[in-house]
Amino acid sequence: MTKKIDIKKQIKPFDNLNECTKEELIERIKCLSAHNTQLKNILAKSEDNIAKEHKNNSFNFSKYNFRHIALKIFYLGWDYQGYVTQENTTNTIEYHLFEALIRTRLIERRSSANYHRCGRTDKGVSSFGQTVSITVRSKLKR
Repeated sequence: MTKKIDIKKQIKPFDNLNECTKEELIERIKCLSAHNTQLKNILAKSEDNIAKEHKNNSFNFSKYNFRHIALKIFYLGWDYQGYVTQENTTNTIEYHLFEALIRTRLIERRSSANYHRCGRTDKGVSSFGQTVSITVRSKLKR
């Protein structure tokens, strides 16, 4: 039987790792591993939702070059649940960003897009300079 790990459990901050016991360090590793698994599941669920909406449209990405770019995004967030994709809602800026990138065939799926963000916003918060980097389809030669 697998023991369920409480990822919200309070543990010592990272700057005090030298003061942790072996058992506390093991618990921290288990907690971080469970949190990582949860985040992977959230992303996979989000990707599956987008893929289901666009499953009938075939497109051969292997015929195109790709380029890693930086995007500076401006958005009014008062109608959204924050920037970052979440497990319990698809009403996030990031979800809609990826839906648009997939719909316009700039990326095939999130997991293969080499995507990185620098920051996030909470529910109802707008941004006038969110920056992300991502690999997109391009007609430009490498």
